[in-house]
Amino acid sequence: MTMTSDSGRGMSAQERDEFLNSGTMFAKIATTMADGWPVLSPVWYDWLADAEAFLVVSKEHTSMVQNLRRDPRCGLLVDNPTTPYRRVSVQGEAEFLPDDFDWITPARRMAERYLGAPGIAYAESTFAFPRAPFYVRAQKITTWNGEGFDRTFRAPTTWHDVARSS
Repeated sequence: MTMTSDSGRGMSAQERDEFLNSGTMFAKIATTMADGWPVLSPVWYDWLADAEAFLVVSKEHTSMVQNLRRDPRCGLLVDNPTTPYRRVSVQGEAEFLPDDFDWITPARRMAERYLGAPGIAYAESTFAFPRAPFYVRAQKITTWNGEGFDRTFRAPTTWHDVARSS
C-alpha cells in the first residue's frame, strides 16, 4: 500500500460494515462532562449494520454513562492502529435500553471477540455489577479506507447524514 497515492477515499457501506465487524478495535466515545470538559472512553461494541448503530454494554457508574444520560450526543471513533489506517467516525446519540433488555448475550459475545474463549469467564464474573446497555445511533458518519493521501489534505471532512426509515 502506498501512502502517497491518490487512492484514499471513503468506504462503501459494505467495506464499512466489514471493517467494523472485524478484529478487536475499540470504539472511542467522546462525551462532555457537566463542566464542559471533553472525555474519551474506550469501549467494546457490536456494530448493528441494519440499524446503523453501535451496541455498548457499559458499567453504570462510568462518567461516560453519566454524561450520556445528561446529554445523549456523542462522538464515536473506530480506527485501525496499524496500516492501513482505516477509520469510521460518527456523530451520534445514545439511546439507553430498557431494564429488561438482554445485555448478557451480547456481553458474552463481545468478551469472546475481544479476549477469546477465556473472556467469557471474565465477563460472567462481572455480571452481578450494574450495567447500562445503550445504542449509539449514528446521525452523521464519515469514513476513510486508509489508502493513499487522506482526503482532508485537499478538502474539508465530508459528513454524510444517516437516513432513517420511519
